[in-house]
Amino acid sequence: MTHALEQVSVPAYVIDREGRICWLNRGAIGIFGDRVGQPYARMVAPEDLHLARNHFAKKLIGEAKSTEFNLTALTSDGRRIVVRVSSVPYWDNGEITGVFSIACPAGAVGGFKSGPTAAAPELTARQFEALVLLADGLGTAEIAQRLGVAEETARNHIRGLLRQLDAHTRLEAVVYAYRLGLLQPRRED
Repeated sequence: MTHALEQVSVPAYVIDREGRICWLNRGAIGIFGDRVGQPYARMVAPEDLHLARNHFAKKLIGEAKSTEFNLTALTSDGRRIVVRVSSVPYWDNGEITGVFSIACPAGAVGGFKSGPTAAAPELTARQFEALVLLADGLGTAEIAQRLGVAEETARNHIRGLLRQLDAHTRLEAVVYAYRLGLLQPRRED
């Protein structure tokens, strides 16, 4: 099966538990270059690192069986492209040893755009962090403290988040984020 996946033109790759790329198919090499052995973070634009790490971690700990999200990626020649990432935990001998992903350039013919998450807005890393904290019920002062910024800076991140989501209130932003797939409901243990 690996031989067949290597020939597919849609970019696919596997990241090990340490966050290093351990396999790429020809589609991924064509866009990102041969990055086997490198940290996957080198393929991700800085503003989307938090988002990528969050989805990666959720799969490693078994919190998410699969995720789909938009991500700004860095090509081998330094260009920035938006890709739609679909990823699942990679299992070996009964344990999760990494993450298998497909990264289809957004808007590509035959690209997968299922459900409402295809229209999810692009948030900065700080806007996403503020969103997660809003979903946890934190107020501006607590968000500022967690982010290590001034309260006015936290307010600016929240205002930007509201604009991106076209929401009028913080609660509305959180609801939209769940609908768009930016946030995933937590499992109660």
